[in-house]
Amino acid sequence: MITSQNLPPPSVRLFFVGIGGIGMSGLAQFLRWQGYEVAGSDRGLNEPARTRLYEQLRDQGIQLYPQDGSGPKDFQPDGFVVSTAIESDNADLAAAPQVPVFHRAFALARACERQHAQLIGVAGSCGKTSVTGWIASALKTLGHRIVMIDGGYTQDFEGNDFPGNFFAEESPEFIVAEIDESDRSIREFSPDYAIVLNVGHDHLEMNELREVFRAFLARAKRGAVYPAAEPSLMPKGIPAAIFHEEAPGYAVDAHGIHFEVAPNAIVHSCQAGQHSAWNGQAVYQLLRQVLPEVPPVELAEAMGAFRGVRQRFEIMSNSNSPIAVINDFAHNPEKLSAAISAARERYGSPLAMVWQPHGFKALGDQREALLEALKKVLRPDDLFLMLPVYYAGGTTSGKPTSAEVCEQYAVAGLPVEFVGTRKEVEARFCAFMPAKAWLVLGARDASLRTWTQELASISEKHA
Repeated sequence: MITSQNLPPPSVRLFFVGIGGIGMSGLAQFLRWQGYEVAGSDRGLNEPARTRLYEQLRDQGIQLYPQDGSGPKDFQPDGFVVSTAIESDNADLAAAPQVPVFHRAFALARACERQHAQLIGVAGSCGKTSVTGWIASALKTLGHRIVMIDGGYTQDFEGNDFPGNFFAEESPEFIVAEIDESDRSIREFSPDYAIVLNVGHDHLEMNELREVFRAFLARAKRGAVYPAAEPSLMPKGIPAAIFHEEAPGYAVDAHGIHFEVAPNAIVHSCQAGQHSAWNGQAVYQLLRQVLPEVPPVELAEAMGAFRGVRQRFEIMSNSNSPIAVINDFAHNPEKLSAAISAARERYGSPLAMVWQPHGFKALGDQREALLEALKKVLRPDDLFLMLPVYYAGGTTSGKPTSAEVCEQYAVAGLPVEFVGTRKEVEARFCAFMPAKAWLVLGARDASLRTWTQELASISEKHA
């Protein structure tokens, strides 16, 4: 496998291995918009839950192939684009071993540099997808031309042609991009403005994660934003603003939440939970750095226009349904805690929840931290079910299993149980009559959202 350090300019031919991934598909659209010829393959090309995404990619002129080596032979690419999840012996790479390979983060960083717009890089263990969409939405509401590359489907930017993880306007002033730290590829980015939202248990050990985020902020050229709870992240030599994990005037209302970002500047948002208000504080501080001439009240009003991101506390049930049914991308201790707390705050107790872990290694790495997090947010009358680990292919130890983790948690006194199938979940949820809300939690598996929609219909019939 030849790894290249030079991304050629448009209009060469680039082939994405694993194009169905949320980050990969967003980047593929960005490069196609820049003038590249783009094609790609995916193991899940026939997954019903991703049919709409694949249709929209094809409508943009992106050719799609099964991941069996046939695509490179037909498309004849000048380069491959891969994520860290792609193995070196992948059939597509093996079909054209002479073709240079670009890591996804490298390609994104070089593509952003080509636009000559100010890059706003959004990083952190939790919330970066929502904050990326939130910043982009506010900038556009304020009349600025933007490009957005996000790790989720932002409702403000989805439509018939685009799924919502990419948006672009000609001659953009700003690029707002979600930056991933999980494989350390964040080092490719030297943004104009950098924001780190938090440091949590996910992919890297905490001390290493702090160092990765500290270096990212230090590479910012114009300004940085970081949490007050992490003073060691403070960069030197550039303007830096902090935000606090608290929101003055925070309250829940009929439409979501509201909170104060400055005296007499109130954000009325359709988001849910205190974690969203904390995210909002970070968004505001970033906007203040980028647009210092705009009055705080105008920034707050622009922030209120943001409609959210699919699968981030996405309510699937009708507003008059006796049971709220919610889908959330939560997959680490902090995100699971935030989703559960937001549901309890809005709907009360008890709650019925199901979580599908998204990888064996991730589950093992987070096992103890998740135990402590669930001790704080679960109540004895809750129902928390865990499905088998979602396996998307690749090398794995197969350990720990969900059943093993559930056994440990049950011994610790938590209301946690293992279930083998989604049908079992449906039966358990329906039998758990006191529930105020049903939560479906988990990442990567696109079918979770579709299943949550089905659960919403089941709840209507059962209630």
